[in-house]
Amino acid sequence: TPPARAGERTFMGNQCASCHQIRGTPAQAYVGPDLTHLATRSTLAANLIPNDPRHLAAWISDPQAIKPGNRMPDLGLSPTAVSALVAYLDGLR
Repeated sequence: TPPARAGERTFMGNQCASCHQIRGTPAQAYVGPDLTHLATRSTLAANLIPNDPRHLAAWISDPQAIKPGNRMPDLGLSPTAVSALVAYLDGLR
């Protein structure tokens, strides 16, 4: 979908791809979790929150509010960029 394509560009063009791997893409980092099949997971943030679009958006927007001390930074993405990123990540099955 157009939002998912925009989300892929957001992922690859920001620090996301510098930390996470998505097999079959240029994102091949190992600092954070492998996101290849993210949409098949039932939870996020070490089982702290359910894996649904609302919680995924909250995690991306402010990961420290959900799990203080984790290594994922707040990238300062706009709400539009977060929505697009959620659309992309939600398709990773």
